[in-house]
Amino acid sequence: MAAADADVLGVTGEILDCDGHLYMDPDVMAEVVGDAGASWIIDSLREYVGTAADLAAREQARTETWSVKGISALGSCDPIDRVAALETMGIHRQLLFPNTVLRELRTHTGAALEACRRYNDFVIDWTRRADDRARAVCQINMTDHDWALGELRRVVELGARGVLLPCAEPPANTSPASPRWDDFWRVLEESDTPAFIHVGAGGLASAEDDDPMLPPRRWADAPTLRAVFPDRPGSEERFGPFYIVVAHLAAEVYLTCLVMGGVFERFPLLRFGVIEFGASWLGPLCERLDRHAALLDKVGFRYPMLPSEYIRRNVRVTPQWAEPVDVFIERYGVAESYVFSTDYPHLEGGRHPIETFGAMTARVGANYTRAFFVENGALLFP
Repeated sequence: MAAADADVLGVTGEILDCDGHLYMDPDVMAEVVGDAGASWIIDSLREYVGTAADLAAREQARTETWSVKGISALGSCDPIDRVAALETMGIHRQLLFPNTVLRELRTHTGAALEACRRYNDFVIDWTRRADDRARAVCQINMTDHDWALGELRRVVELGARGVLLPCAEPPANTSPASPRWDDFWRVLEESDTPAFIHVGAGGLASAEDDDPMLPPRRWADAPTLRAVFPDRPGSEERFGPFYIVVAHLAAEVYLTCLVMGGVFERFPLLRFGVIEFGASWLGPLCERLDRHAALLDKVGFRYPMLPSEYIRRNVRVTPQWAEPVDVFIERYGVAESYVFSTDYPHLEGGRHPIETFGAMTARVGANYTRAFFVENGALLFP
């Protein structure tokens, strides 16, 4: 069905999917994550994998690819099957983000750093076996500058196709726009490696107290805010009434630092993706940043470009399928920054994202469908 949708839109086999997820067999995940912490998701997957429900779903996924979610989905763990799923969906390439709880990305422990290295080795090999069609990004824990720079250089040398960064707290106790991090951004720019922040990189409301989150999870310390939706097939974060509404604040803070701190001016070829935080915040943020830049200009502090222009040039953002992208563009512009994603095989991606986004992009204009599904996302697929 989705391949047919893509054919109607004229983008069959060309679509760039800027958000998918890589599952691991629970025993593999346990080996990779080690002592960094992820026992609840591993335990949950172990209880489900191999059950009659799992086996039936895996069989169904062969013919109804969009209908099956979680670890039972086609290609959830296997690189060859993931390529088969992309063919079925009419997708050329897909970015894949971790399905761990990401403690290895956010926390400042030796176990977390070791888990990052193991995960990176795992996904670099996995991506090669997927013929570079499904690109699983590496993780860079930034709690220690020297370790982060060394690991970035290592994975770039090994062929990393992107790196996921944490955004739950200031990296190594300073701003990502600090000159201390310029050597880090320089490696990314010179190697043409995209950097990403992804929902969860800013922390999870369900995580332990020693695991950082922005904004602090104690804001959700109320019975009605802690409520969660029923169990779901991926054992992923259960989005309650608080988390998904505020998770984008971490992305706004991080992106504001990069733009207003001059990172995209110093590194004009840097590629940056803000993934699965939604997009309703992007236009208002651009307006605020442009307005503030104009105010600073009056007191003698001038940016060479408008903040919104840096974002249009360097940053790509994935809207949720339920968000009215056409309305965002009509109100705020920034059309270059919106890109397509499926969130496959997570439940939030829905079953008809190509059809849904296609209807929105058609309302923007005759040429925007190709821009949204193919051209805009090319920045994240060098």
